[in-house]
Amino acid sequence: MQFVNWFLNNFGLFFGAVFLFYIYLMVNRLTIIYDYLRSVSMRDESYQEKVGERNSLTFLKPFFSRLQRSAASGREAVIEAIWSEFEGRIGIHFTALNGYVNTLILVGFAGTIFGSIGAFNEMFTGLARGETATVVFAAAWNSGLATALYTSLGAGVIGGLVVTIIYSRYLMTRMKRLETLVGLRISEITNEQESH
Repeated sequence: MQFVNWFLNNFGLFFGAVFLFYIYLMVNRLTIIYDYLRSVSMRDESYQEKVGERNSLTFLKPFFSRLQRSAASGREAVIEAIWSEFEGRIGIHFTALNGYVNTLILVGFAGTIFGSIGAFNEMFTGLARGETATVVFAAAWNSGLATALYTSLGAGVIGGLVVTIIYSRYLMTRMKRLETLVGLRISEITNEQESH
């Protein structure tokens, strides 16, 4: 609770609430993505082996079963449905996460402008009244300078952490590996059908 109070005091009520809301949205999407990708192995595997029934592909099992039952004429439609399901289950969350991060950066920029305007207004008002520099600076900090600095820093750190570290270094690698496994599984099923 103390963190939330500090957060709202330094980010401002509006920008603090927006930041907390977007952090919640990002954590929610990251959790959904992680649920799909946690069983994807990151070890260097030989893709020469048979992919078969892997835990990471269980959400596509009904589609793979349908592909195994389909005649050669309906195979393309089932393969297209598999890739659409893959995009709908996983890819859409990456797109949403990108949107959240980009919006958060724009909100941070808006907070910088809004906070700076409030801080400069307070500085000029204090100087016009003949107040000392320390009083003017303290009033400017409380009236927007903290919001300006913290929203910029928060947007950069949160956006940088999500996009650079978690998103591109961890989740995207697993998603691409899962995409490879799906393609190999489709290939296995179609090759089995052709050999029969």
